[in-house]
Amino acid sequence: MPHFVFNGGEPMPGCPESWDDAKAWTGAANESRESYEVPTWRFDCGFKLDFDGPIVRASSRFYPPKSHYGPKWDGAVTIIVGDKDVSEKKFECDSLDQLRTEVEAYVEEQTRLIHERIESMFEDSSP
Repeated sequence: MPHFVFNGGEPMPGCPESWDDAKAWTGAANESRESYEVPTWRFDCGFKLDFDGPIVRASSRFYPPKSHYGPKWDGAVTIIVGDKDVSEKKFECDSLDQLRTEVEAYVEEQTRLIHERIESMFEDSSP
């Protein structure tokens, strides 16, 4: 196998020496991270290593007004932290525009609350 030189230097011990090695390493490192909702390990060009991904996200499903679903847009938004559902709100709206307005307002408010709580965890609490 040819020896690759990346970023102007020789690979140090323990660094992947090919994309196949890098892919094998990230596959093993991410094996317990099957969900797309948590950060995962990836090598980018030049074998720089990243651990990136969402910590908080919203997931939703809405059913359109139909005879077998009911007369309104109906569904729920779930707020997820890591791989845990932490909040859910159900919606039942007469129109698609109403659904959009209510869902976006809810998600924006949840995002604001989450930001406030996370920021307060890191505030300097010394006197």
